[in-house]
Amino acid sequence: MGFLGLNKRTKHQQFKYIPRFYDPAKEDLERRLRMHEKDNPNLDQTELAKQRIKLGLQTRSRVDPAYRNRETKKYNFRLAAIIGLLFFLTYFVLTSNKILSLLTQILE
Repeated sequence: MGFLGLNKRTKHQQFKYIPRFYDPAKEDLERRLRMHEKDNPNLDQTELAKQRIKLGLQTRSRVDPAYRNRETKKYNFRLAAIIGLLFFLTYFVLTSNKILSLLTQILE
């Protein structure tokens, strides 16, 4: 449960389509081989780095549920800290006499 229900995630609609002739391991192997072909004119080192980073993040979050839980807790803590800081700043601005006197001078 998120902080005050602000982190409530809606579930997306899922479809149960299973293709007949699909082998995910074979598709992944072919994709990785295409990325590392030497005579590939589209071979770009930055794109390769992006793909490696993306693949690493995807597999880590899928395989390790503890990692996902840690990241969710960090996100919730940051969100609560930001909201608390905003409330504190708002309270400070509204209760400060200097701010109120400045606002009255501007409005007059």
